[in-house]
Amino acid sequence: MSEEAEQLSTAGATSLGWRSSGIVSLLTDFGLDDAYVGVMKAVMLAHNEGVRFVDLSHGVAPQAVLQASWLLAHAWNRFPDGTTHLAVVDPGVGSDRRILVAEDRGHAFLAPDNGLLGPVLSEDARVFALDVERFALPNTSRTFHGRDVFAPAAAALAAGQAPEDLGESIDDWLHAGFPGPTLLEDGWSTRVLYADRFGNLITPLILPAAALEGASWQARIGRCDAPLVETYADAASGALLALLGSCGSLEVSQRDGDARAALGAKVGDEVTLRKTTR
Repeated sequence: MSEEAEQLSTAGATSLGWRSSGIVSLLTDFGLDDAYVGVMKAVMLAHNEGVRFVDLSHGVAPQAVLQASWLLAHAWNRFPDGTTHLAVVDPGVGSDRRILVAEDRGHAFLAPDNGLLGPVLSEDARVFALDVERFALPNTSRTFHGRDVFAPAAAALAAGQAPEDLGESIDDWLHAGFPGPTLLEDGWSTRVLYADRFGNLITPLILPAAALEGASWQARIGRCDAPLVETYADAASGALLALLGSCGSLEVSQRDGDARAALGAKVGDEVTLRKTTR
């Protein structure tokens, strides 16, 4: 461990219970074609050579804050306690938007104050506004805070510095959420949140299996119908289908195909799920 990291770890040892695992998960919309992700890791390693990285995803659609929220909300609790989750999907970079540091259920979170953490944090989360001047690198770029502000702050958290030591406590941060479903007479209406790399259309409609038992169901998007099945193998090749995905939410897919392309679907399109009549 570097001398700087050792000092940070000691500084955080007497805080309100934060114990870093040394792991940093990374979630961005940077992609992997450019050096953005690599140089962020380089900065963190320069500040704390003991950091261990997990790339959660760098394939978030550009500026797709809700997609990033969804991915983080359904992944953070798979990590060990003490993980720092760094999420940089930041349409407001360079503006006066704040950077949030939070501690919640044994994990630390670092993200812009743009709604990304709204669906992720619990009511018991402690949230702070990062002291940017304290952590920013010299000659900070107005367009790359991921490298020049987020990365040094994440390195400090991973080294053991407590979230409350990084800024002042706030309660007026942006508590955004996923679009809620509309209850219909015979089902629900929801919206496409994003499409994954297979072209599956992901919605935020989460339903317990018990709510679907004893009836047949059919999703509709535009003028196309997709029967609700349990697995992709339950549909013929090329057929549209709906199922509850790995996060428990309604998805519309095409067996051996790309539902987004086949339907010309986009984020925000309405999807309904209704009981079928026979």
